[in-house]
Amino acid sequence: MGKNGRPGPQRGTRAGFTLVEVLLVLALLSLIGMVLLPAAGGLMPRSGGGWEDNVAEALQRVRREAVVSGRELTLRFDPETRCLIWEGGTSEPLGNGDAKLSVDFLRSTGTSAVLIGGQLVETTVIPVLRFYPDGTCDPVRIQLRATGSAPRVLSVDPWTCAPGLEVKK
Repeated sequence: MGKNGRPGPQRGTRAGFTLVEVLLVLALLSLIGMVLLPAAGGLMPRSGGGWEDNVAEALQRVRREAVVSGRELTLRFDPETRCLIWEGGTSEPLGNGDAKLSVDFLRSTGTSAVLIGGQLVETTVIPVLRFYPDGTCDPVRIQLRATGSAPRVLSVDPWTCAPGLEVKK
């Protein structure tokens, strides 16, 4: 019985969890999540036919080569072979055999675009992307266009040379 004569909790029983028990369960759940989440990333489908992955891999390969060799390197797209080409290497062909893919390097600032055939096409195309021995590159955006699909634009971080999908507003 409680102080006022009503039935209440007995001394030996508990009505809930202690703070230590709750924190222990949260810690265990976070450890399980850290183990399972990286493995679950491979289960998610990727969009874009892997073009973005091929471009990202080529950018990092050229960046690494520029740092190791200690000299400036340039990267360009060859429409004949559909490959990204740099001094000392070539990427895997971009796109599948059915789609004609074009890759344009665009200035990241001061851009202009024109509406052609119902699609917005950038007009500030630069011929090559430069990588420097300190691990940086020119600030650019990379536009991937395949026949029959909307263009995709990757914004390249000049400090890490890592591309990210640009979000249209």
